[in-house]
Amino acid sequence: MTTRRTFIQHLGAAGALTLIPALNVSVARAADKVPEDDPTAKALRYVEDGTKATRTDKMGVKGADQVCDNCRFYGLSEQTDDWGSCQLFQNRLVAGPGWCAGWVPKA
Repeated sequence: MTTRRTFIQHLGAAGALTLIPALNVSVARAADKVPEDDPTAKALRYVEDGTKATRTDKMGVKGADQVCDNCRFYGLSEQTDDWGSCQLFQNRLVAGPGWCAGWVPKA
């Protein structure tokens, strides 16, 4: 006979097992660079060279000073050379001197 306590313990273990593949996918995606023709990149107007972007002053920061390197969403989980992970792109790699419309200054 299965008790309620045993059922809840098994349910918690089964729930934890479902997270393992999701963790592996996010690690695998972090190594991928975001191409400029990616649908999300197009929607956010992402470019690898921020000087090619049309930027306006935002939140007290001049447009020319807005790059991925100084964005709140950049490089939180992985960084290599001039590339870092970006939360807006599911932690895939973006160029440090790049820019997108989702730019927010680091706090």
